[in-house]
Amino acid sequence: MIADEHPFEFAPQQDEYTQLLTELHNEYCAEQPLDVLQFCSNFFIRKLEEQRLEHRNNHHSRNNLFDTNDTSNDLHPLCEQPQEDFSQQQGIQWETTHMGHSNDHGPHDDDDDPLEDEDDEEFDKFSTEPLPSLPPTNYNRGRRTSVSAESMAPSANQDFVKVIIPKSQAQAERIKVSISNNFLFRNLDEEQYLDVVNAMSEKRVAKGTTVIEQGDVGDFFYVVESGTLDCFIGQNKVTNYEAGGSFGELALMYNAPRAATIITTSDSVLWALDRITFRTILMENTSRKRRMYEYFLSEVVLLKSLESYEQHKIADALESVYFEDGQEVVKQGDVGDQFYIIESGEAIVLKEENGVQQQVNQLERGSYFGELQL
Repeated sequence: MIADEHPFEFAPQQDEYTQLLTELHNEYCAEQPLDVLQFCSNFFIRKLEEQRLEHRNNHHSRNNLFDTNDTSNDLHPLCEQPQEDFSQQQGIQWETTHMGHSNDHGPHDDDDDPLEDEDDEEFDKFSTEPLPSLPPTNYNRGRRTSVSAESMAPSANQDFVKVIIPKSQAQAERIKVSISNNFLFRNLDEEQYLDVVNAMSEKRVAKGTTVIEQGDVGDFFYVVESGTLDCFIGQNKVTNYEAGGSFGELALMYNAPRAATIITTSDSVLWALDRITFRTILMENTSRKRRMYEYFLSEVVLLKSLESYEQHKIADALESVYFEDGQEVVKQGDVGDQFYIIESGEAIVLKEENGVQQQVNQLERGSYFGELQL
């Protein structure tokens, strides 16, 4: 009934739809990306750019859309690509806010051309909304760009399977030293820190390889095990990296265009950590600990009268502290201001009477003390 009410020919559109999905499937199988949603987004953005470019070439053959000799192109020479290969650049997200025809051809083009307007009207038939013209390769440089991150939920009903990639003790220690001063890792607890080190995979990169390229959307954070790399913003070299260095940490937080291009200047070995794994480590460990803390707090007599949301707030306020074997946690006679729950390990309680110190209790996982200080 519905098909009879709409006497249109759907076969060509269906063929194009099937062809697009087949091409997407083939590329996905070939590349096996970690971020499936981002990969699909990049694919369709690239196909749309190809369609725009083809249409522009057909309707604007009387002049060039962009000056290929423009000296304002600030790509590093090793990263330069011919303009016709622009459609192959994946992961670049263009702003789609309607800007008006006077600004559609680039950030500095203010001239109105009646012939251009006629062609734009024809071009706009491809969509129900105005689409921006294909910008030059450096059009997005320095502009405000959107960032995003995957929506993730902890696996409450199943055990988190940790990623463990074998490393020597020396390699693990070098990674720890490299990331110790990085702002993303400073507040990780001991378990999260170990999970991050275990999850890093080795990447061997030949000399002259572009590891990350300015403007591309990044997924990986890198630690340099050996070798040397140069960092460029546009054509300008701004710094270099060697063994012990690290770069790309913003990719662990969200999908943001890379701020610089980094190229190896010698054969290099890198350790790589992807965003999904990093966020999963943080989320799963945090979620697991929160559930554990809430359970421990529910056993504290002093806190049983609290509402559920109040216990949740206390659970969120708890933080892990570590003590060596034999180290004093609290000392008899001192003024205390801390409440403790034993997350792992054991402790003994010693009390001094008449100059004699005796053990009066032994505590284990889930035991607590110092609650009266609250």
